[in-house]
Amino acid sequence: MPIARLAALLLPLLFTSACATVTPADEVMPLEEPMLIGTLPDTLQSFELQGYKFFDDGSGGYSVRYANTHKRRIADVYIYPVAEENSELAHNQLVLGSTKATIQAIGEAARQGHYANFNVINAGTQAYGMRTVARVQATYLRQNLASYTLLYQTEHQGTLVKIRITMPDNDSNRGNKEWDNFAEEMFSRVITQLDASLPEAQQLSQADPDSDPQAAMPANTVNRF
Repeated sequence: MPIARLAALLLPLLFTSACATVTPADEVMPLEEPMLIGTLPDTLQSFELQGYKFFDDGSGGYSVRYANTHKRRIADVYIYPVAEENSELAHNQLVLGSTKATIQAIGEAARQGHYANFNVINAGTQAYGMRTVARVQATYLRQNLASYTLLYQTEHQGTLVKIRITMPDNDSNRGNKEWDNFAEEMFSRVITQLDASLPEAQQLSQADPDSDPQAAMPANTVNRF
């Protein structure tokens, strides 16, 4: 799928997570609860589990929301399958393509007037064995409030996993390592659950001793894109 098309599809999803306010996911769930939900803790770092919702595109993808309402911080986790037309792309291509599409979607939202002063501070990738994680830091204004957002993106066995953490922009939030720790633990939980849902024979054939979902998130990213 071309990046421009993927960006257009991602644009409607941004407004469920972009501002630092919380709307509990209390709508009727159209599908069976994802297996991951039952494994998630009520509290992760300083965030409280709010709920989940399925995408309305029929893909079976869904998002999970954690929030710290007192601090006006939101952490949204997006889990969705790689599009069929992209299924032959390499892991790195999927990670970088999806990440660039998300940045383009935010930029398009800014051009439409939903945000102002959108600025990417830093963007790069880090390898974990055979797995690549993209990490993007950005700032923007929304309703005259300065916001700071971090995007983490990876792919595992045909599933894209994206984490977006948004909060007020200040020095304390920018220097806090909790966001990397949250992303590290969430990726570990999601990937463990994705592996557990595979048939046993497939788990054995796809096992990668060099890829450790528990690997610590590095302080600095490399391979800027």
